[in-house]
Amino acid sequence: MNVVVFFSGGASSLRAMLEDPEYGKLYKVTGAYTDKKGAKGIELCDDSGIPVIKDISRRQFYIKHGLDPKEWDSRRIFYEMLGREIEQFDPDAIALSGYMHIVTDPILQHPTFNVHPADLTILESPGGARVDATLMYPEEAAHKYPGFARKFRGEDAVYDAINSGEKVTRSSVHITTENFDEGPIVVQSKPFGIDPAVKERVAEGNMEGVREYADSLQERMKAEGDGPAYRTALGLLSTGRLSREDRRLFVDDMELLYCGVRLDV
Repeated sequence: MNVVVFFSGGASSLRAMLEDPEYGKLYKVTGAYTDKKGAKGIELCDDSGIPVIKDISRRQFYIKHGLDPKEWDSRRIFYEMLGREIEQFDPDAIALSGYMHIVTDPILQHPTFNVHPADLTILESPGGARVDATLMYPEEAAHKYPGFARKFRGEDAVYDAINSGEKVTRSSVHITTENFDEGPIVVQSKPFGIDPAVKERVAEGNMEGVREYADSLQERMKAEGDGPAYRTALGLLSTGRLSREDRRLFVDDMELLYCGVRLDV
C-alpha cells in the first residue's frame, strides 16, 4: 500500500512510519507534500529518499487564480490541482502529519487519516455539558446527544484538556473529513496522565507554567502516542481489516466503538 504524507512542520508521524518494523512490507511512503518551504519535515524526506512536493504555495495559488481560500469551491479547486500532482506517487492512502489545513475532495476520495493530540471521545453540548462517548457506538452517540460536538479540537487541544481538568489525554487517529477534527476514530493511543500538581494549580486559577507543561506533554505524545496509533491504523488499512460505512468503522467485520481501537501501551 502506497501512502502519501501531507505535513506543515516536522512530520513526526512520518518518522514513526519510517521506523515501523513493518514499513515496506505492509505499506510504504512513496511521496509527500508540504505547504511550507521551510518545514523541518523536508529534511526527513530528503534523508529517507522520499520525493516531496514543496514548491506549490496554497496562498500563491489562490492569489494567482483570484480565489478566496475561505470558500469551499476555492479549496476544492486547489485540491483538484494537488490531486493531479500527487498521482505521480500512485497513492492508495493519504496521511496528514501536522498538516494545518482543511482537506477536501478529490483528495478525500482516497482513504485519508489525520492524527490529533486529544481524546476525541469527549463530547460537549452548547451549554457545556460533558459526555464521554468511549463505549458507545458512533450512531448511538449521535442519536443520544444531538448537538454535542467534540470538545478538544484545534491546535490547543492538549492545553484545553489540561485547563478543563481532564485526568488523561490520548492521541486519536481518525478518518479525515471536510469537518475540522471530525470523522470516525480509527485508533487511540495509550493514555497520558496529566500531572495532578498541574491540575491542582489550574483548579486554583494559577496558570503559571501550564502552557509549557502542555507543550512538553504534546511533544511526548508525538513520539509515544501519535506514532504507534498511526502505525496501527495504517496496518489495519493495508491488510484489508479496516472497512467503513458512513460514520461506522469495522475491523474484521466487527463494528468499532466510538473510541476505535485503543492501545494499552
